Amino acid sequence: MPTYLLTIAYEGTHYAGWQRQRGRLTVQECVERAFAAIDCPGVHVEGSGRTDAGVHALAQCAHVRLPRPFPAERLPLALNANLPQDISVRAARAVPDDFHARFCARGKRYLYRCVVSSVRPAIGRALCHWVRRPVDLHAMRRAAQCLLGRHDFASFATNPGYPRKRGTVRTLQRVHLVRTAAGFDFVVQGDGFLYNMVRALTGTLLEVGYGNREPDWLRQVLEARDRRAASTTAPAAGLYLVRVLYAPDLSPGLEPGGDE
Repeated sequence: MPTYLLTIAYEGTHYAGWQRQRGRLTVQECVERAFAAIDCPGVHVEGSGRTDAGVHALAQCAHVRLPRPFPAERLPLALNANLPQDISVRAARAVPDDFHARFCARGKRYLYRCVVSSVRPAIGRALCHWVRRPVDLHAMRRAAQCLLGRHDFASFATNPGYPRKRGTVRTLQRVHLVRTAAGFDFVVQGDGFLYNMVRALTGTLLEVGYGNREPDWLRQVLEARDRRAASTTAPAAGLYLVRVLYAPDLSPGLEPGGDE
């Protein structure tokens, strides 16, 4: 059975996340339905990981094993003709039979987008977090430096409702706060992320940005290893899965612009 790696973009506003759920529409279900429409019924599309309800993706990766060969260059067009307009297969390529979108991933990059304005945004409210007060981005950058490296991120993890197999220790290789015309983007890359971790990091960093806490407070929160020590979880609307990291020979080759 030939195996293909798909790179998928979607706006998560109208979906209950990536993974199939009984009685709720998900991105995975829509992609599997699109395969059924091109005479590949019953296939399972395995994503690199979950994204929650309302979370978006610029380059979610997934693998699929098809019952017959299909020209990889034709797969995006064929699938997109049968997908909703807020889901798009950006690319497809053949990969070795032992490839697994989740187990072969070496890490991920996320972006959290904030619009800073005293006036409510009229357009794109489902694509960002509206921050109503000015923030001190310099103080937030100082605070975020303690996140780099290998740490126990239990203070920034919500209970997922299922057993964690890897514990709460993760390694972050990149942490950037990038000023934009409308506000700022929080970009973080690591070898893995806990449930709601990026959103909890954002909500906690905003406490420093508002001047409610000093930058050194974030290190204290990190070392507490207790979710109650951190601040609120930022809304799902601002979060984007930007890239899934694989070995160079397996990389999908898509580098979305403006993610750093």
